[in-house]
Amino acid sequence: MKLVKVLDPIEIVSPSTGKPEQRRIAILQRDDGHFTFAEEYSYRSEHEDEVIAEGWQQLPPEGIFESAEVAEVEGRSAPRQT
Repeated sequence: MKLVKVLDPIEIVSPSTGKPEQRRIAILQRDDGHFTFAEEYSYRSEHEDEVIAEGWQQLPPEGIFESAEVAEVEGRSAPRQT
């Protein structure tokens, strides 16, 4: 799959931890020419106040759409996973 667009991150409160989390939607073009979206979440690992790793982790893609625009609309309206 090819990355087409990444939407701006949003901050949500995790229902499981009560802590704020950064989430965003990535629009992807599939090998068959159709489009999909995948939610990504920000992570940060620290040890003794030193950052070990940080970045964005992608969840499995959702849906198959005719255009990147439709995938974006659907991705924006999808409920956020926790």
